[in-house]
Amino acid sequence: MLIYKGKRYTINTDGINATKSDGITTKTMAYYPERDASAIAGEIDELTAWRLLRDISGQATIINTPISPEHILIDGEKFHLSEWSTGYDPRFTSHEGYSAVWALGASIFYIFLGCHVFQGLGGKGQTASTPIPTLRGELPELSKLIAESLDYDPDKRPTLYKIRDIADLNISKCESNNKFLPLKQIEAKTITQDELDIFWPDEIY
Repeated sequence: MLIYKGKRYTINTDGINATKSDGITTKTMAYYPERDASAIAGEIDELTAWRLLRDISGQATIINTPISPEHILIDGEKFHLSEWSTGYDPRFTSHEGYSAVWALGASIFYIFLGCHVFQGLGGKGQTASTPIPTLRGELPELSKLIAESLDYDPDKRPTLYKIRDIADLNISKCESNNKFLPLKQIEAKTITQDELDIFWPDEIY
């Protein structure tokens, strides 16, 4: 479970609840054994992307917490925004500072494609004339919403409420077309040295 990266915290779980303590304060929240959304990066379909947009945009309107893939938790049925989220990941921070809409767009881009927008530089890699990469050509509505969410001009971005409404509409469309893929079940796997050599050879030609 990857909820908080800070070294000064310890996390314990009883299988139902997870407890975080820094030796001074202790916080408890539900335990999410399927970890966070970064574990499914590059492996989700259109419906799952819409579900993620709906779930997180709805929660982000009431939970004052930074959005990033590692702050988005999975329980097998829906996505949850971690109550423990602290600090802003620069890869999901817009040029003018933190924006929940921009962060959500950048998060969906990463979770859908498995790569970061603007080479992982976040808003620092974007200017008013920087083209926004297309999420997927055959998914025009999803690509359009993500591009609008990543617009350089904050006034041109949709609101979280609008994102939720658009996501709800497209979830219905996908379900009627039988475009369905359950949330991925996370299984631990040990990579052997031979398998590792395939992806990281000693010599690259």
